[in-house]
Amino acid sequence: MKHLKSLVLALVLAFAMTTSALAAEVPDNLVVENLNGQQRIVKTYVLPPEKDPETLKEPSFDYDGFTYTWAFTTKDEHAFLESKSVTETVTVETASNNLDKILAELAPSVPYDDGEYSGELALDHTTISTVAADYTTQYGTVTATKTIGPVDRNDMSYVPATTVKNGMTLKLSGVTWQVTGTDLVGDTLAPASYQAVATYSASTSSKVATGYVTTAEYKGEVTASGVDSITYTVVYVGEETTPAAISGSAAAATPRRIITAVLCLIPLLLLAGLGVFLFQRRKNVYVYVPGDRPRDYRLVAKYRVEPEKPEIDISDLEPYPEGIVAVEIKRPLAKKLLGQNFTVRHRTACCTYTVLQDRPGDWREFDLTKEKEEVT
Repeated sequence: MKHLKSLVLALVLAFAMTTSALAAEVPDNLVVENLNGQQRIVKTYVLPPEKDPETLKEPSFDYDGFTYTWAFTTKDEHAFLESKSVTETVTVETASNNLDKILAELAPSVPYDDGEYSGELALDHTTISTVAADYTTQYGTVTATKTIGPVDRNDMSYVPATTVKNGMTLKLSGVTWQVTGTDLVGDTLAPASYQAVATYSASTSSKVATGYVTTAEYKGEVTASGVDSITYTVVYVGEETTPAAISGSAAAATPRRIITAVLCLIPLLLLAGLGVFLFQRRKNVYVYVPGDRPRDYRLVAKYRVEPEKPEIDISDLEPYPEGIVAVEIKRPLAKKLLGQNFTVRHRTACCTYTVLQDRPGDWREFDLTKEKEEVT
């Protein structure tokens, strides 16, 4: 009888311990202790920040002669701060390729925020590059004036048909004759010398830029911070259970009640065990492909990977991804594989890289079109 009672109490505690497992929350640690004369059971959970701690509280339960009731819950936040280098390219259009006017269009710094990392990026002046946006043809006329003389008569043979200006040949377009000297012929003054004022011209055409496009890079360190996980400590205080006096008839019925209770608990324990098994077999490596918008990714596959065999094979994916794929190793597995190699096998070759971070997980991208890629 005594051994049977102990068995029932052990099963009741096991059921109480697996209640949270049915909700996919298993304590990371469980301690039964007597602290300064107070009997306690302390359960510790390490959970993501979005988890509601109220779901961890359990109704009162009996174990080993004590009735345990929730007393209080404490939490300890685990913050993280990560940084990375970012480069973004900015394009501006200007009417001139004058550097001062271009710099007036480029801000000294720009804000960066991708939803996870944020910060300020500074303009890298060494990356400024300006090219013409387009060209148009511009037409014009070049003219020149030439004075010829004095000559003895207003004869066109004295006037050259062409002249050269700035390396360009101009044709004669007009002549004006002027008298520069006279002689007395009889009683009349007659022209004795002349000078010609000749005008030359030529049509020109040239290609000129209609505007300019400038590209420049902004660079800097951006950071991501927040709460990575929270440790909740749930404390239950026990009060010693006073056994009731058992009459002769009640004593005779006690074994049957105990056996009935055990039989009722068995399905619940099996269900709890199934919940624990499914929780332990959850997928821990996700595969994504780029979505329709920048920095948008679409989940295409999930895998269960054991630490002893850190690899996945995506050769059988349908539809098979082309180009860029991203592999995310969830935090529990990333913590175990930190500093170890992880392999992604695909149809043409494989990609092996080193797991470098475990908060919030390890994220890597690579191009399937390359024959083989080694990432460190």
